[in-house]
Amino acid sequence: MPGAAATATVIRGAQESARCAIRDLSPGGARLVGELPLYEGERIRLRLDLAEVIEVACDVVHVDRQRKVVEVVFCGLAADALAHIEQSISAMLAAVRAESPPTVLIAHPVVAVSSALERDLARIGLAARVVGAIGDALWQLDDRSVRYIGAILSGSFGDELGPVLQQLEQAHPGVRRVLLHGEQIAKIDHPAAGRVDAVLRTPWHFKGLARALDVPGDSVVTTYDQLVALKKPE
Repeated sequence: MPGAAATATVIRGAQESARCAIRDLSPGGARLVGELPLYEGERIRLRLDLAEVIEVACDVVHVDRQRKVVEVVFCGLAADALAHIEQSISAMLAAVRAESPPTVLIAHPVVAVSSALERDLARIGLAARVVGAIGDALWQLDDRSVRYIGAILSGSFGDELGPVLQQLEQAHPGVRRVLLHGEQIAKIDHPAAGRVDAVLRTPWHFKGLARALDVPGDSVVTTYDQLVALKKPE
C-alpha cells in the first residue's frame, strides 16, 4: 500500500540500530526508506509506529543502497499484529481516498474516443483512468486508493460486457455503470443494458455525460461538437 505515513525502528539483537520511514506496508511485509545497515538474508525485528506500536520479526529480502530502500517480509506474524496492520492499512487507504478526486474509469478500445471522454470529464470536474481492454476494468476498480464514482464501458465489447458488468455490480455497487454506444447503433437494445445505470450515445453532450454519472451539470452548457469547434484554429 503506497503512501503509508508511518515510521519504524530496526532492532538487531537487543539494540536499536536505526529509524526509517515506511514507504509501503502490506500484511506480508514492508518497504523501508533510510540509511539502514542491513543485508539481504538477515533476520531482524521491526518496531512499527502505527496507530499503536507493535514489534514484528522480519527477513530482509532486498537492499538497494543507492536508493536507500530495504524490502522486508514479516515472519510468524501473530493474529493480533496482523489485524492491527490491516486496520492501519485500511485507515491509510481511507485517508488517501478522501484526498483523491472523484474518478471515472473509461474502458474503450479507441484511443480518440477515450481521450475525448477524458477531456470532457475534466470539464465537469472528474478525473479519469483509461483502459483499452474490458478485461482490465475490474482490476483497475480494485485499486482502493482511487475514489471511483463511475465506469464508462464501450458497447463495442459485446458479449464480454455481461460478465464484467455482473462482477462490477456485485463488487462495486457504488460505482455507476454507463454504457457508451456509437452512432452506428440504430437503437439501444444491447443485451448488457439491463445491468447499467445509464446509456450514452456518441456524440455526447456535457450535460448528458454529467447526468449519466449523476453529477450536477447545471454549469455545463457546451456540447461535445461545440467544444471541438471552439478548439479549431481560426
